[in-house]
Amino acid sequence: MRAAAALLSLCFWVNAVVRAAQTGSKCGVPHVWSPMVQSLRVVGGAEAQHGSHPWLVSLQVKGSHFCGGSILTERWIMTAAHCFTSLSKEYLSGLRVVVGEFDHRVDDEEEQVFGIKTVSVHEKYHHASPMSHDIALLELDQDIRLGVHVLPICLPLPDEKILPKTSCIVGGWGRMKEKGRLPAVLREVWLDLVDPAKCRYVLQTVKGTARPQPAMTVLCAGPERGGRDACQGDSGGPLVCPAASGGGHWVALGVTSWGKGCGRSWGNNSSRLPSKRGSPGVFTDIRLLLPWIKRKLREALADKQPQQAMRASRLCSVSDGPVTDSEGVIRNPALPTDHYGNNELCVWSISVPPGHFLLLEFEQFDVENDSYCRYDRLTVSVGTHKPVGIFCGSVPRTPLLLIHSQNATLLFSSDTSRAGSGFAVRYRAVEGRSDPGCGTVVLVQNQTIVHTPNYPQSYSNDCVLRWVIYAPRGHVVKVIIVCRLFIFIPNSSVISCCCVSQLEFADVELEESDGCLYDSLTVLGDVERTEEIAVLCGGGVPPPVLSYHSVMVLQFTSDSSITHRGFRAALSFISHTDLRHGDGRQPQLTAEQQHVTSYVNLDVADPDVQRPGRRARPLQRTAEDPRPPVDLVSDDDDDGGESSGTE
Repeated sequence: MRAAAALLSLCFWVNAVVRAAQTGSKCGVPHVWSPMVQSLRVVGGAEAQHGSHPWLVSLQVKGSHFCGGSILTERWIMTAAHCFTSLSKEYLSGLRVVVGEFDHRVDDEEEQVFGIKTVSVHEKYHHASPMSHDIALLELDQDIRLGVHVLPICLPLPDEKILPKTSCIVGGWGRMKEKGRLPAVLREVWLDLVDPAKCRYVLQTVKGTARPQPAMTVLCAGPERGGRDACQGDSGGPLVCPAASGGGHWVALGVTSWGKGCGRSWGNNSSRLPSKRGSPGVFTDIRLLLPWIKRKLREALADKQPQQAMRASRLCSVSDGPVTDSEGVIRNPALPTDHYGNNELCVWSISVPPGHFLLLEFEQFDVENDSYCRYDRLTVSVGTHKPVGIFCGSVPRTPLLLIHSQNATLLFSSDTSRAGSGFAVRYRAVEGRSDPGCGTVVLVQNQTIVHTPNYPQSYSNDCVLRWVIYAPRGHVVKVIIVCRLFIFIPNSSVISCCCVSQLEFADVELEESDGCLYDSLTVLGDVERTEEIAVLCGGGVPPPVLSYHSVMVLQFTSDSSITHRGFRAALSFISHTDLRHGDGRQPQLTAEQQHVTSYVNLDVADPDVQRPGRRARPLQRTAEDPRPPVDLVSDDDDDGGESSGTE
């Protein structure tokens, strides 16, 4: 019966995914994919496949392309501020926004042409190098008809962490090389993100000065040796990266802004004449300007709905900010009969008196459902960038968050569609600690013992319990199972982290099953639950478990039948230096410890069963260089110069 139920559930899930792909209009998930050919090293990249960049639009004047842009909603386009040399009605009346564009020579399937109703340029936009706040929002005169080849792009989450060297994509109809021609067909190129410190340094060398720059709103992408870049005409288009939260969707991390030349090398700028220097592609960092984007969209909504004008300047439709009461309820929307709004960004900072800890209880929760919480979500964090839980969908059993800290931050963000009835979270200051029970998420920041509820008695049916473990700075987490449990054995890369968790089991006894389908302990490397280290079930005492990073998440789940005594594990922290030998080398791991396991049934002789990881599906390369008549050209234009949209 269980096998049949699991198969039925799998079939239902697959059918739901197919239906979503066929009918959905969610952001960041194109219906058409191009093969990745990352070996190409030409400025022009490669020709894209029709429909692989459904969010990309072409800005045109008298039928000629001059800038790109990306679809945010049915009415709004995001682009670069420098694409507009004038905001007069006469100038704007001659511009057109073409969505669904692919080949300029023909009318493409789903191609639509719109006029521009309004243009919002960032108030702090400045043309000087390095250009800052280079972003604009266009309101169209009609609604876009979304389809297979026309879809919005996702905005990044406020806390989106996309690491340097991540491969991202730029697409457009810009120049294929400096002073080169414009292609008729959309092209694309892969660019790796540059470390922010290196980006700042390189931009200081572009003009031959080491003067410190003011706070910048840009990020860089592109190889140091050059050869791949955006160029004139790509301005305003998005730098699209796989979302850090996983799930296979893409976010617009940047807006193509400018660059020194097109595809030039930039590693040895200091030894070159200023006119011969290069730079990576420079993009407006959307994460830094997300509040401005959301405010503009909300102001536009208030113009159409005057009753919301009083709160239009806020990013959140309810009161947020510091919370110092010992007990209360945080809710959004304000009335239970309402729905929370689109494009919201709410932040509550809760502090309780010394000697107390926080207890959070979900009294109501209905936020747009998505497996990876990509769109609307509530994030609960402690301290600086220490998330405890990320929540979306509905909560079947009221969860409790035991925050062993005096403060916590709740951050709620929503996208542009499908709002739910919202949430109500009760917070209380409590004294002392108590053992967590089913339905609990607990933050652990000290050495302790973790065990299943009622241990050594049998745990209960239908139980979900999660521990989020953070190591102190310079330490790793070590978990030793004292009772039967699953076990994770890390590979050598674990040791290279500055902070690691190790879990050591003393006893483990869980219901055994192939693939650990029923009762299990899942060891995860992140709160988003995308880095699955191991899934354990059955009986036996596994070796210690180390985390990949400074955080480890343990999630225990049981189904509706057959219970055992569960597990007991010791949690400790090991300093980074203790993980290394005296000669600085990493300690040698046994062959068994070098396995990267996923599902481990401790009652099976050879438990090493690999589970495919979750990765964002590759997009095709994006084009590199369209020619915007309005692209900015520097005073060294005789050399190709620097231009917005990168030259």
